[in-house]
Order: sequence, then structure tokens, then C-alpha cells
Amino acid sequence: MKFKIVDTHVYWWPVEVVSPDPEKPGKTVTQSFTMQFQAISSDEGEAMLKEIAALPVEEQKKRQHEELIRVCKNWRDVTDDSGDVPFTEEALKACLQFSWFSRGLYKAYSRSLAPDEARKGN
Repeated sequence: MKFKIVDTHVYWWPVEVVSPDPEKPGKTVTQSFTMQFQAISSDEGEAMLKEIAALPVEEQKKRQHEELIRVCKNWRDVTDDSGDVPFTEEALKACLQFSWFSRGLYKAYSRSLAPDEARKGN
């Protein structure tokens, strides 16, 4: 396949979330869904991280997931007791409040940036 330059690079990537099993004490369950990411330039990512790092600690905590919020555009296979949950920034922010969700999403995003490493299982 030839390399194609595009203005906006958007792609789907699998996400696994390992969380406490509500039925079995001390055990975990793995759930999965697919996230649509929009790639940002390394310059934009670095600028965002520098800007956040220059803020007071309390403000840094409020903006800790800003890069993920910027790059996450949609999801598939996310449900609740009522059925499919549509992707919104508010829904994403609510999910990011749980460490197992944010950990799984960061891991998936990181692997999407270095897919050869993900394929090796690292």
C-alpha cells in the first residue's frame, strides 16, 4: 500500500479495560471496545504537555486527560443497562474518572502510536 498524506488522520483502535469483577472478590474482568482516535502532530502534543506542566498542581490534575480528550473522537461497543452509549465528550470524561478505564485507554492510544510494538506484544 502506498503512503497517502492526509490533512486529518482518523483511525479505529481496540481498547481493553481490566476492572474489578463485581461478582468475584479479588478478581478482574476484561471488557473491550473500539475507540476512534484522531492523530495530532508531535508539536501539538508536546505543546499541550508543556502548557499543562507549567500550571499549578491543582489545575494540572483537572487537565490530566486533556490529550486523550483531544484525540478521542468516537467509540463502538460501549453500553450501559439501557443499551448503546453514544460518544460524547461528557461521557468520555465520566469514564476517565475510573482509573481502570483511563489506564486501558492510555495503553491503547500509546500502542496505536507505535503499532509495531503492539504487534510484538510489548
